[in-house]
Amino acid sequence: MKRNVGETEKTVRLLGGLVFVGVSMATVAFGESLGTDIQGLVAAATLLVAAVLLASAGAQTCPANYVLGRDTYGGDRSEDDA
Repeated sequence: MKRNVGETEKTVRLLGGLVFVGVSMATVAFGESLGTDIQGLVAAATLLVAAVLLASAGAQTCPANYVLGRDTYGGDRSEDDA
């Protein structure tokens, strides 16, 4: 898949991913009032969102951008994997 995530979007995804990692950690540390089942579910869901954001930032590729026809990359296309 061709790169379609530009530098600004990459930075936003990195920061968002780190925020979601923090939310997941805070849920584990301070979420006792949610109940064990809900606490685990929220922590896992936020960690999954963080992983997706961080992975798409690292690869500079986003399937949702591809489906929507968005491309903020604008870099050297010779580095793409076709």
